[in-house]
Amino acid sequence: MSESFDRSSTASESGATGSAADERGRTVAIHQPNYLPWLGYFEKIKQSDVFVLLDDAEYSSGSWINRNKIKTPHGWTWLTVPVRGTSGPIADVEIVDDGWRETHRKSLQASYGGAAHYEEFGAFFAATYARSWESLCELNVHLLRQLADRLELDCEFVRASTLEVAASGCERIVRLCAELGADRYYSGEGARSYNDPALFEDAGITLEYQSFDPPRYEQRFGEFLPTLSVVDPLLNVGVEGTRDLLETVTDDA
Repeated sequence: MSESFDRSSTASESGATGSAADERGRTVAIHQPNYLPWLGYFEKIKQSDVFVLLDDAEYSSGSWINRNKIKTPHGWTWLTVPVRGTSGPIADVEIVDDGWRETHRKSLQASYGGAAHYEEFGAFFAATYARSWESLCELNVHLLRQLADRLELDCEFVRASTLEVAASGCERIVRLCAELGADRYYSGEGARSYNDPALFEDAGITLEYQSFDPPRYEQRFGEFLPTLSVVDPLLNVGVEGTRDLLETVTDDA
């Protein structure tokens, strides 16, 4: 798969270093490549030295992989990328047509055109939606890397499909971490039910769970709505404001 990515970016493909590695050892996080995900997703990237994009995982219809929420004057609404089929590896999922691109561009402009920081990102989203995308994974990876770069998140991105790790479930997670030299695995809270702490312990890898409460920030259109796409804080409070929000993390329970 081709890469649509500025390789001078701080969110790079190799050689990531920083305080996370110095203070906690080499940290790995793993997640499916979602479409314009929420702040908590980017907090996992921020905490990581290596972020594995689980592009060979099974696509799940109705998940966050092809859609996310934005806020409009009438409440929240979905931005959904139409895809062909409902199963198969995420890397193989094809986008159905091009009509959605103009819909998403116009939706962002209508909902955020008056936001304080829209002009900082308007050209980026316009350029992204001006391109024709055939692969959902390529679109999502492009957006994730470019937004991580703008947020100055110093992290190496690796696609799981490029690693020869033959296993499933928690065993695969542990083997991916070991393959990448992890000292620490930063897991989403939702994985607590199927993570096996003993497997991590046997591999010499510290298992830590994310504890990230959706922070409040200045929004348009009335009552605050949490867990929207990262687009919402970026366009409302800008890069620096969003970076401050990413510091809103509590101690591991």
